[in-house]
Amino acid sequence: MYLLMAEKANQLLYKYQVKEFPVPLDVIEHIIYNEGIDIQITKYFNRALFCDNVIYIGQALENSCQREYLVHEVAHIYHTGNTALLNPITVDKNEAQAKAFAAYFLLPVGIFEAYLARGENDYTLSEIFGVNRELIEFRKFLFQSLADSGNYERLRYKIFCHSIQTYVL
Repeated sequence: MYLLMAEKANQLLYKYQVKEFPVPLDVIEHIIYNEGIDIQITKYFNRALFCDNVIYIGQALENSCQREYLVHEVAHIYHTGNTALLNPITVDKNEAQAKAFAAYFLLPVGIFEAYLARGENDYTLSEIFGVNRELIEFRKFLFQSLADSGNYERLRYKIFCHSIQTYVL
């Protein structure tokens, strides 16, 4: 279920040649606008929601949350569908897939693992990638799934991985 999300995240990373981590918020916004979707900042939300080709996001959110929520909503738009009218079981599956997509996009396969191999702790990883520690824990779970399935090498984000070893190590 999560392998497809890694592939889709890599496709978007490649398409926009994302090479900076944490992925800057303006890069994410550029990708969203370039894909024909609007973003509306609102004071009434503490998360994000996609409706009528607009992502609504709370203005008081920290940058790390904004990045995660925006990318999560992109997953709903293109890959998992809108969960508003689905039954609870399907919603849970779609939410997990959108979370995986966000984790793979914000912590790309190969780059994240290079920092893990270096022995970085969860707090440092969350600072490096600009995400919360919950997403770090989820991404570690996803890494283990990739390793167990034998798909890690195939899904490494190679546009940046060749130089990350020098940078990280």
